[in-house]
Amino acid sequence: MCTPPIERSSQAVGEAQAQPGAGWARAPAPVLVALVLAAAYLRTLAPGITWANDGSDSGDLVTAAATLGVPHPSGYPTYVLLARLFQLIPLGDLAYRTTLLSAAAAVLAALGVYAITRALLAGDLPGWLAAATAAGAALALGLTPVLWGQAVVAEVYALNALFAALALWLLLRELRHAPPAAPWALAIGLALGNHLTIALLAGLWLLAALYAAPRGARMRRMCGLALWGAAGLLVYAYLPLRAAAHPPINWGDPRDLASAWWVVSGQLYRPLAFGLPRDELAGRLASSTGLLLRQFGWAGLALGLVGLLYGAPRERMFVWAGAVAALGYTAFAVGYNTADSYHYLIPVFMIVAIWAGLGVGLALSLLRRLHRLAAPAAAIGLAALLAWRALTILPQVDASGDRRAIVFAERALAAAPPGALVVADGDLDAFPLWYYHYALGRRPDLAVLVDPLLDFAWYRRNLAAVYPALRVPAATAMSWVEALAAANPQRVVCHTDAEASPLVCDR
Repeated sequence: MCTPPIERSSQAVGEAQAQPGAGWARAPAPVLVALVLAAAYLRTLAPGITWANDGSDSGDLVTAAATLGVPHPSGYPTYVLLARLFQLIPLGDLAYRTTLLSAAAAVLAALGVYAITRALLAGDLPGWLAAATAAGAALALGLTPVLWGQAVVAEVYALNALFAALALWLLLRELRHAPPAAPWALAIGLALGNHLTIALLAGLWLLAALYAAPRGARMRRMCGLALWGAAGLLVYAYLPLRAAAHPPINWGDPRDLASAWWVVSGQLYRPLAFGLPRDELAGRLASSTGLLLRQFGWAGLALGLVGLLYGAPRERMFVWAGAVAALGYTAFAVGYNTADSYHYLIPVFMIVAIWAGLGVGLALSLLRRLHRLAAPAAAIGLAALLAWRALTILPQVDASGDRRAIVFAERALAAAPPGALVVADGDLDAFPLWYYHYALGRRPDLAVLVDPLLDFAWYRRNLAAVYPALRVPAATAMSWVEALAAANPQRVVCHTDAEASPLVCDR
């Protein structure tokens, strides 16, 4: 039975004051981390919708937020609602404002790594040196090519990184037997509303909460966590509520339970999960290993290995729990049969950054015994190495000059005859057109269609609601594009071609 939590003793309150993150914000180090990363991200931020850094979903996500619609599965309601808030910022265009959410989330994720690493190093190094080491770990994560690349485009992965940092912080907190804080489960429920892969870290946190609770209080503890977590999951109620309004972006039309489950569970993409052909497995493993090396370099990986094996001697359960999570995310990313599945490795990079911070802490502890200036000199050297890596990584992730999607959409819409049916052949073409047509209201005389989605009844129903003047056949023996052309003979049919001429029309 669920009962209210009992009062904590003064001893428990004192222990809480020593928990991870306590007092970290008073130091200048996290402020410096935030300023450095904010400057790097703003310098390289995409100017609008983009195809840079495998961020081609940005048009779908930005448009869904602008129209309060339902983006591709799993619907991402937490992201959509937060993105809509960022779109209210009076700065730049709609897509630029949305991308600021990614930048802010990535900065906060790095600060989460700072807080965790600082807590793990407490007592092992002088305060200033521990803070500098934790700041190095945070910057090492924030300047990895993958997270940096996602911080400058409108995508869900930077926000997922923030929630991953929160889950790791909560895991450490539980393993330190902190006083129960069931309301944090609300944030984990909201995290699941952004990306379902956070479930792995959430599960480890729940196991730690069960482990930390006294045997007689475990049921009460789990009941409180379940109630708060369920409250967070209520964010998914957004999907049927908004679908009922027929927004132009309405994947799955999740107004009923079956359709909502189709969206939330990602049934459209289910064959991709662990769907990588066996003959491609070795190549994917090799590329994932190479990707990890590119994030941290040989020195960073060596320090991470030292941290994994020997770091945080009083917190070994947390270190090995991180290893379990890293293996789980790696298995999922390697087995997921898409070219951009490496985004699922961002929590792995976060864990490795923490390990690297622990490795640096061990190295600095040894150097302090050799000479009083050895540790500060080494810290300065590592800072210089981070700065050099940032300068080499910047050109790889810089999205500030990427206008390919913008130019394509503007040219395609400008070339379309009045009242045309503009048929996109896939997501890459469709999402920029959606942004300009639905979010910005360009060319309202056109009807923008996505050929692969016409096979879905929910998409055809929504087209009829969005374009009342468009005749949508109930059934056809032809292709759906041919059927729509025949049913609307007054409209010219144009097909997109992102790689050549933006639009090819049937005259």
